[in-house]
Amino acid sequence: MLSFSIIIPNYNKEKYIEECLNSIYSQTLDKNKFEVLFIDDNSSDNSLDIVKKFPNVKVLHTNRLLAGGARNAGIKAAQGKYLLFLDSDDFLASNDVLEKLYNQINDEDIIFLNYNRQTENGTIFMQEKKSDLNYQVENIKTLACPTKCIKKDIVTLFDEKVYYEDVYFTLYAICNSKTYSFFDEPFYEYRYVPGSITKTEEISPKKMIDVFIQITKLYYLCDEFPEYKDALLKRIEKDKLKDRLDILNTYFSTERNTFYDKFKKNLH
Repeated sequence: MLSFSIIIPNYNKEKYIEECLNSIYSQTLDKNKFEVLFIDDNSSDNSLDIVKKFPNVKVLHTNRLLAGGARNAGIKAAQGKYLLFLDSDDFLASNDVLEKLYNQINDEDIIFLNYNRQTENGTIFMQEKKSDLNYQVENIKTLACPTKCIKKDIVTLFDEKVYYEDVYFTLYAICNSKTYSFFDEPFYEYRYVPGSITKTEEISPKKMIDVFIQITKLYYLCDEFPEYKDALLKRIEKDKLKDRLDILNTYFSTERNTFYDKFKKNLH
C-alpha cells in the first residue's frame, strides 16, 4: 500500500502548478511510496498542458465543484494510507519533508503540520501549540486541511460548491482521531495570491453564509463525539454565531456589509 496520497485541487492556477509539482517530484522519499492526484475543476487556462509534463500525475476532472468537490474526487481515488492536501498555488517547503514525515509516522491517525505563510511583507512561520486533541478542537488556529496529514480511513468527505469547507472536515478528523503527533518544521509554503478563493479581501454574502453554515454544522460533532462537546461548544461560542447571523440579516435587509466591523481580525 502507498504511504501517501497527495491531493491537489486546481482551478486556473497555471502560473504556479509547475513549482508545486516540482516540489513534490524533487522529494528524496522513494517515489513508490506516494502518489499525486491532480484534480482539475474545469479550468479555462493551460493548467492541464503543464501537468502533462509530469507523467506520473494521476489527473482527475470535476466541473466547478470548488475545492471541496475536487478534493472529494481525490479522496475517493486515493490509494495511500495517509492523505496530504496541497493547493496548486502552494509548494512543499524543502525536498526532504516527505521523507522526514514518513520516518516520523508511527501509525498515528493525524499528524499536525506547520507551514510558512508568505505575505506581502515577508514570510511567517505558522506553528500550532503542541497539546492534546481536546485543546486542538477548541483552540486550533488553522483549520486548513493542508496543515494535517490524516489517515484516509478516518475522514469524512468535504461539502461541495461551498467556501470554508475545511472547517467541518478538519474538526471531524480531529474528533475522530485516537492518536496524533506534531511535525515540527515547516512542511509547505502557503503562497499569498491576491484574488484566490479564500484569500481575497472581499467577503461576499455567499462566503458569509458558507462559513456560518460550517460553524453551525459543528453541533453535529457535539452529538457524534460527546467527549468533545464542551470544547466544540466553546469553539462555536468564540466564532460568534449570533453576530454572524446579525451581519447576514443586516446585509439582506439593507445591502450593507458590516462583516469587517466585527471580524476583520478573525477571518477563517
